[in-house]
Amino acid sequence: MSEIIVRCATLADIPAMHRVRLAVRENRLAPNTRIKEASYIPYLETLGRGWVLEKDGVVLAFAIGERATGNIWAVFVHQDHEGLGYGKRVQAPMVEWLFAQEGLERIHLSTGAGTRAEGFYAATGWTFTGLDADGDALFEQRRPADLA
Repeated sequence: MSEIIVRCATLADIPAMHRVRLAVRENRLAPNTRIKEASYIPYLETLGRGWVLEKDGVVLAFAIGERATGNIWAVFVHQDHEGLGYGKRVQAPMVEWLFAQEGLERIHLSTGAGTRAEGFYAATGWTFTGLDADGDALFEQRRPADLA
């Protein structure tokens, strides 16, 4: 039987997380993107925290959130493992951790409009708040009343 584990990401997970990020079909990184493996380091060391979902020791999904701003920097599932609930499973501890941060009343993210990711966020409790200047869909969650 396969074992699925969701745990805090470490710096050693960065290559696997980046492979997942590069494998997605939508919201793809351009070849000359400024997001490189080194881009993950501040989010894992000082700006926030990340989580990975592993199945049989292989990272298949990850999520990263910023502590001070409540910005969701990443939620990605490897394209070969979409539709299995992994995005929801890796997102949940990130959302819980962010709302445990002192003074953080709102978390937010942006994603490509009209993408499957937009549907995922709508289906997992995020509120659509409009489009940004680039046409990306904006979503937010407010701190639940029981955590206020």
